[in-house]
Amino acid sequence: MIEGIVNYSLNKFCPIFIIAFLLFLNFGFVVWEPYVIMGLVFFVEKFNFKTGYAVAYCESKGINIHS
Repeated sequence: MIEGIVNYSLNKFCPIFIIAFLLFLNFGFVVWEPYVIMGLVFFVEKFNFKTGYAVAYCESKGINIHS
């Protein structure tokens, strides 16, 4: 149970922390960070709930969470 919570938390919040770190570290128009930030934001929006142990378990057992 604890492992599932940790996996979900890391998958959900680590990309956001990385984005915040890059934003506050060095943001400008001629550096590479804005491109990394855009990529991470797209990743978070698309895959934030499609990863992790809980989703794989629910899909394998046929549990539908969108009802």
